[in-house]
Amino acid sequence: MPRFPESAGWYWWYHLTVGAEDPGGQRETYPALAYLQELDEETMSLAWGPDKTPEDRRRIVLAAIIFNQQFEERMRERPPENLEEKAFQRFLMALMNAVISEFAEHEGIDHASAAAFLGDIGIRDFVLEFNEVLEEFAGEPERPLNEYFRTAVENREERARWADHWSSG
Repeated sequence: MPRFPESAGWYWWYHLTVGAEDPGGQRETYPALAYLQELDEETMSLAWGPDKTPEDRRRIVLAAIIFNQQFEERMRERPPENLEEKAFQRFLMALMNAVISEFAEHEGIDHASAAAFLGDIGIRDFVLEFNEVLEEFAGEPERPLNEYFRTAVENREERARWADHWSSG
C-alpha cells in the first residue's frame, strides 16, 4: 500500500478509498496531488512527455494508487488460482476491470471514458511504472520519491531489454 506524506493523514486516505466528498462536493484526490508535489517538472516531462497536462498527470498517479489498492486487495481475497497463463489472465482482467470501475467512480466519469483513458497502452504503462515506483518508495521512504521515479524512467530501456530477453526464452 502506498505511503502518503504525514501531512496527508488518514483523513485523506479514508476519503480516497471510501470515495467521500469534500464540503465543496468534489471527489478527494489529495494523495495523488501530494505525490505529484514530490515530483519535479523535469522528471514528469521526461517520464510522461511534455504534452501531458496536470490533469493527465494527476489521473496517472491516481490510477496507480487505485491499481495498487486493488491488487493488494485481490491478492488477499481472491488470488489467481495458479500461475498458468489462462488463470493469471483472468486474474489480471478482473483486476483491470475493478481499477477502471473505481477510477470512473473517483473521477465522476462513465465506465467507457475511464476504460478509454486506462486502455491506452502508453497510459497503462505509465500507471504500472508509477505503481512500481510507489512500491519501492513505500519500502524505503528515506529517499525522495522523485529520485525513485527518475531512476525508473532512466532505466526504461534496460528493463525493456531484460523483458525482451526473458520473454524470448
